[in-house]
Amino acid sequence: MCKLTDAERERIREEVRAEFPHDEMMQEIHFVQQVHYFETKDLRPEDQIRYFKRARQK
Repeated sequence: MCKLTDAERERIREEVRAEFPHDEMMQEIHFVQQVHYFETKDLRPEDQIRYFKRARQK
């Protein structure tokens, strides 16, 4: 799993704000989707499942 740095998260946040400038809900949804994508893109499928199971338990 690849943890994103604060700078990477802020870059994603800025891109999402530009994509959905007047819709905070869509910004938040898309931000979370992007974070999950970048944190799991290089994981094997079973590791991705483990990642999302842990996220659900929090």
